Amino acid sequence: MKKLTKILLINLIMTAAISVGIAQKCAAQTLSAEKFKALVAAQAKKDLEKYDLDECEVTVGHLPIQSFNLPDGKITVELVSNGYNSLTAKEFKKVNIRVNNAYARTYYVPLETKAYKYVAVAKEVIQRDKIIPLQAVEFKKVDIMGNLDNTVSASDIAKELVATRMFYPGNLITKRYTMSKPDVVKNAMVTVNFRTGADLNVSIEGVALMQGNIGDTIQVKNKRFNKIYTGEVTGVNQVLVQI
Repeated sequence: MKKLTKILLINLIMTAAISVGIAQKCAAQTLSAEKFKALVAAQAKKDLEKYDLDECEVTVGHLPIQSFNLPDGKITVELVSNGYNSLTAKEFKKVNIRVNNAYARTYYVPLETKAYKYVAVAKEVIQRDKIIPLQAVEFKKVDIMGNLDNTVSASDIAKELVATRMFYPGNLITKRYTMSKPDVVKNAMVTVNFRTGADLNVSIEGVALMQGNIGDTIQVKNKRFNKIYTGEVTGVNQVLVQI
């Protein structure tokens, strides 16, 4: 009797183990490498939507695997930031695989991205410290990866941006090398107002040797007398010199 009971108990344990194994197998799924690559590419494009691109191309490189074994459920992927200020055209991207929004595993994939947008490009030479003239710019559809947050639009150019470096034909004009027009632009003609302790005001024309905004101290030169004065910017093309 004891022997029979022992046999029945063993059979019950084996049956339970088989049932659990079958249940686990039914509750699992296989994600092919190609399907995984498609999910990664789609998510990468979705992540780039905030940049209002005109076109985007994402290519996931070769993966040295055939498939992933994952729990059953809805599969999504999350592309983790690389910690840099801007995305790069080619990189190994950390990807978290999630099932029913629960973390499942992490995999690194080679990703190549091209992001196209109509942006400002120099059509002719643009001098440093000069206002960028609209006629010196054309708007072309170019790959802006690495400059996603750094491009210049037509409305930006209309605000009279000043170049902080020399631009040559074909150069992408970026925010990094431009600035808003200051109250006084370098080499611009300005009115130099001289004020004495007796509040006697005299005005002459001068050339700004530096750029500046209201409150800044800059140097200006009067070409007629070939003299350089130091004064405070008080308004648009206005400099006050205390004497």
